[in-house]
Amino acid sequence: MTKSVNRHFVPVRSYTHFSNDKNINNLNIDDMDSCTAEQFAEMLDTLELMPYRNTNAAVAAVQKALILVEALDDEQLSQRTRLIQSDVMARQGKVAEAGRIMFHIHQWAEEHEHAHILARSHRLIAGFYRRIGDNESALQHAIAGLRELPDTAPPSTRADHLMMLALTLDEVGAYDDSERRFQEVLMLATLMDDTQLLMFALNNMAYTRYEMGQAEESYQLVHKLRELAKRKNVELGASQLDTIAQVEILLGHPAQAEQTLEPVINNPLSRKLGDLMVLPECLLTAAEAQRLQGKLAQAQSTLDEARHLCHEHGLPGLMVRAMLQQSELYAAAGDYRNAYEEHKRYHEAGEKLRSTEREARARIMQITFDAEEARRDSELFRELALRDPLTGLHNRRYIEPYIDELLEDSFAQGRSVTAILIDLDHFKTINDTLSHQVGDTVLVHLAKILTLTVPPSSALARIGGEEFLAILPDTDAAQGMKQANRLRQAIHSADWSPITGSLPVTASLGVSTMAGIAIDRTELLAIADHRLYEAKHSGRNRVVGDSL
Repeated sequence: MTKSVNRHFVPVRSYTHFSNDKNINNLNIDDMDSCTAEQFAEMLDTLELMPYRNTNAAVAAVQKALILVEALDDEQLSQRTRLIQSDVMARQGKVAEAGRIMFHIHQWAEEHEHAHILARSHRLIAGFYRRIGDNESALQHAIAGLRELPDTAPPSTRADHLMMLALTLDEVGAYDDSERRFQEVLMLATLMDDTQLLMFALNNMAYTRYEMGQAEESYQLVHKLRELAKRKNVELGASQLDTIAQVEILLGHPAQAEQTLEPVINNPLSRKLGDLMVLPECLLTAAEAQRLQGKLAQAQSTLDEARHLCHEHGLPGLMVRAMLQQSELYAAAGDYRNAYEEHKRYHEAGEKLRSTEREARARIMQITFDAEEARRDSELFRELALRDPLTGLHNRRYIEPYIDELLEDSFAQGRSVTAILIDLDHFKTINDTLSHQVGDTVLVHLAKILTLTVPPSSALARIGGEEFLAILPDTDAAQGMKQANRLRQAIHSADWSPITGSLPVTASLGVSTMAGIAIDRTELLAIADHRLYEAKHSGRNRVVGDSL
């Protein structure tokens, strides 16, 4: 079993660092338009830890903070805010750009002898090196981040630095030292009554023991994890359930492991938004549990779904693990020839993946430390101008010329193009009943669902307040309707209750397809908009489409 990076870096279902778990959800930057520098600095103590708890929610908060800090004209606060922005960027996959900002601010902190920013930049640079697989450098910065942290830092911040140090020690094989740091995290989390931090630490400790083959020790930890969740009435996340299931397999209890994963595997309505990328990993564990019970046909079906998701969402590491599972499944069925051939493909794919990862790390480092920083910044700003700052999706400025070129090329080549307009139902009710901040969080999560559901060749954009557009090349009317219904179902079946409570979140969709007739962007989108209007006025939460 290879180590899962997501085991320790879960963008949505991560840990919180506050004396009270709910503080992060109560952060309301909209009320700080006339705040003082001291009030803003206090707010940053919470905001700088928000990305670990919920990257998507942090996006809007950071954007607002960047606007507020300009009015304060305080260089130290500006640097802190930009450092938080770099953390969000890294967690969104913009590792190279984030790294350049982190190192730049780190240099500023050294020159100005600013202890807090120096400590935080060390901490985030440790995360940067973890993402590119340089565990030794990550450890060095994690140690420095804790060493430089002022004694006056909040306990939640100290716990965050200790967690990073524990993870980096674990990844270089210093398990005893890692255990000691994890215990310190547990102590702080207990003092702060921080349930999420306790759960995250226990989950990581259990997984470390699992990797070491220490079955009983890992079992004791997952037992504590389950008891804590039950006592605090907190639902276990998919990543935590997967850890528990893998420990149960290690103990020789595959039936229990399959039962543990049942809420994630067999009930789509229970799949939390933050679990979408963890699902393939859970499916692979479930397939292993089924194979070990002799449920070979069921295991094959589960494995097929896992491989499909790996391919659809671009998860090469898990795809390699799926190949090993397939080889073992062939062997369990007595098909040793195919088992051997699949095992060969597994080794070849593993070598190719390692080579690709090495090349990617080299590219990231080159971009991060490129001497032509001004040119890089210019390119970054041009890219940012083409994206919606809240969701990270492209905006009208990008999508309109893209559609024009696509329609022209597709008509010349006799290919179809489908446009899908997606508009949230009763979004004003969410804003008015809850808050605009909750509305922003809904939009960010919706963007994530759309990104994970549309085909990889599609283009997505936010073109209005709650209106989104998907452009699907090489897609005829029937295929377009199928994709639109998949989008509608994904939005409808997602569990929105942690965000909107009892208020449902649904969307209406209008579909328009260019097939064999030369039309321009305006006409294509006008037809889709008309279909969207029909969907709204025929009951909402539905798809209306037609071909030309």
